[in-house]
Amino acid sequence: GLRGRRAVHRQGQVLCRRRLQAQCAGGDVPRAAHRRGTMPPMRPSGRDTGFTASYRFDPLTNMQFTRDQQITTNAGLVMGRLRSVQRQHEVQLMRFCFDKLGLSVIGCIEAPGYLEGGDYYPAGSGLAFLGVGMRTNSAAAEALMEKDLLGTQRLAVVHDDFEKCQDRMHLDCVFNILGKDCCILAEDIIGADKPFRRTVDEYARSGPGQPYLKTARSGMEFSAFLISEGFNIIPISREMQLEYGCNALNLGRGNVLTCHAGAARVIARSPHFTGDLEHVDFGSITSMYGALHCSSQVLVRNKSLIMRPAVVLPDGGIL
Repeated sequence: GLRGRRAVHRQGQVLCRRRLQAQCAGGDVPRAAHRRGTMPPMRPSGRDTGFTASYRFDPLTNMQFTRDQQITTNAGLVMGRLRSVQRQHEVQLMRFCFDKLGLSVIGCIEAPGYLEGGDYYPAGSGLAFLGVGMRTNSAAAEALMEKDLLGTQRLAVVHDDFEKCQDRMHLDCVFNILGKDCCILAEDIIGADKPFRRTVDEYARSGPGQPYLKTARSGMEFSAFLISEGFNIIPISREMQLEYGCNALNLGRGNVLTCHAGAARVIARSPHFTGDLEHVDFGSITSMYGALHCSSQVLVRNKSLIMRPAVVLPDGGIL
């Protein structure tokens, strides 16, 4: 009955209190365990509960920004390595999800490399861009080439050597590809005379399985490199860029989403853009330091790299 349950509860409190006293008298062993995180710290509560405990966990507060934990190249999915300590568990979670979905991961970036997806842009079957600066580093670029994880003949490494500003931590903060010959670029980094300019080192290989080598086009100013590749540049003002004017989402076939009304008007008025543009309200996400491109991810670029066969569930759904 109730009296018996109360007696059991009191006995449990006594046992817990004795256990706590034994731990406190045991010297450094419990404290070492606390430091390792193998058990929660406990101390007497001075009331009927017997003891109090505190717990620590690492919340995944940036998981809405699914661009960064990995990149999807022409070769397949590559897991990144995030620069911020508080975000490193995100890579493990995304890998778990990919395994559940039956998606193959072809490689991962290990120390000393750092790779964040906001720094990566594919540009067709033969070229990819990779920003190197505050987040992604040169070691990651080298690993992608050495491990043959790109699936392209060329890699353009875009260096942020002169600015390194948190508001422009990734390449997708200042640059975006809207079509096969159209891109947007932050206005104040266009030109070799601009103090915040980016420079490009181009690497190329002669064929599959061959090593990537730096070409004679290395050291070019970024906008000059883009023009040489046939891109028409639509400049975006610094004010618009700081409000995620460049962080649009290219859905393919000329369809683009943007969350900045001013940038949308600039793009729509440009003769270089011939697709369809839609503005969406994304304020709840931009308030957390990211936008449309940051909050999305492409999982398959090459249709030959397809997932496992679909499974029909008992209720008729498809997994």
